[in-house]
Amino acid sequence: NEIENNKNNWGTIVVQGKNSRNSKFENIIIKGGTGAKVDQFFYTSMFSLHDTGNIILKNISLYNNKLYDDALHLIYCDNVLIDNILIKDAFSDAIDIDVSKKIIIKNSKFVNPKNDSIDVMESSVLIDSSNISLSGDKGISIGENSNVIVHNTYLHRNNTGIAVKDNSVAKVFYTDFRNNYIHVNNYQKNYQYGNGGKIDISKTNFSSNIN
Repeated sequence: NEIENNKNNWGTIVVQGKNSRNSKFENIIIKGGTGAKVDQFFYTSMFSLHDTGNIILKNISLYNNKLYDDALHLIYCDNVLIDNILIKDAFSDAIDIDVSKKIIIKNSKFVNPKNDSIDVMESSVLIDSSNISLSGDKGISIGENSNVIVHNTYLHRNNTGIAVKDNSVAKVFYTDFRNNYIHVNNYQKNYQYGNGGKIDISKTNFSSNIN
């Protein structure tokens, strides 16, 4: 299936609430969405998972979202599997994950978002066997008390490969950092979390023609 409207950006797809649990999306192409305000909810992405869980997203491509922030947004979610997803040319972040747990991203590819490829806040996430390149800001941004594992992943030509901040913890192994302007950056941004970030890196390659 392909969802697109070239003349008028069409808004958002929303999966929300307990009755949406156990949903599965496979073999879908989504282009040109934005976001929407519906009743009291303001959705800032082309595809939104909101207050739901036990979700599978598999073999999905998202391109060229417009006007709002994210191609895909998860908030208040648990047990979400994102398998073989391609997100290209996101208007801001490719995936934004907020206040969620047990999120798995694997076998996926993120290319040329204007901002971050994967932005994590107050969440637990596993990123496995994925390719992240040409991020305008960070390949993976880990903040606000998050816990993230990165395994067997390729980070190439991002402004920053991985940033860890605000009491977050990241573990990285069997991963390649290549030609990122900054490979790894740890710092404190939001002072209410008390300190910066911690990253544990092992069995990983760093190479660059830039720095």
